[in-house]
Amino acid sequence: MTSFRAAMGDELDPKAVAGITAVLAVLYVLTDFSAGSVIAIPAGLVALAVLRAVCTARDYPDAAAGALLGAVGGLVFAVLAIGDGSAIFGALAAVPAWLCLDSLYDLRLGIDRSSDPDDDISEEEYYLVSAHGWAVLRELREADRPLSRVELQDRTGLPDEDFERVLETVGDSGPIERVGTGYALDESETGTAAIVRMVGSRLLRPFRLLRPAVPR
Repeated sequence: MTSFRAAMGDELDPKAVAGITAVLAVLYVLTDFSAGSVIAIPAGLVALAVLRAVCTARDYPDAAAGALLGAVGGLVFAVLAIGDGSAIFGALAAVPAWLCLDSLYDLRLGIDRSSDPDDDISEEEYYLVSAHGWAVLRELREADRPLSRVELQDRTGLPDEDFERVLETVGDSGPIERVGTGYALDESETGTAAIVRMVGSRLLRPFRLLRPAVPR
């Protein structure tokens, strides 16, 4: 278990807080930036660092920590928005609010992102799997028919283990679909429209918590 002191050392950078405070002070002198914001923003950063350190030291689940931090961050920005009448702070409040809802969604469904097997992949392995995935997608895009596993491995030179990893990462809810005994590219999962759907679905996912419960 990480001690609070060690966690606080990881979360809080005094030089960064001092730098932000100095910039805010300059804005206060040169513009109509409020004195309250000069104090509140650095104080909020310190408070968030303290909360993150507490969550780390007590081994809280990532989702619980995210919900707590999102709620506090949203409250800080909301107070700043009300105090300054600034639409910018109001817009910024939406970011931690989304984090809070997203984390509550994970808690509700029992999703533990800290145990995601992809977290164990090194940066080099991640880029290697990505390169293998692009090679498979390229062959499927250029083919005019579904390709069997043997054909794909012959064309890409991927051994069994690497090919299986590609299927796990790219084929899971991705553009590679199984067609009979072979594989094909699902065009509906590629291109700009697919990216927009994916991003939109991810952003809107936590708002499912706001749906009224439907009795069964």
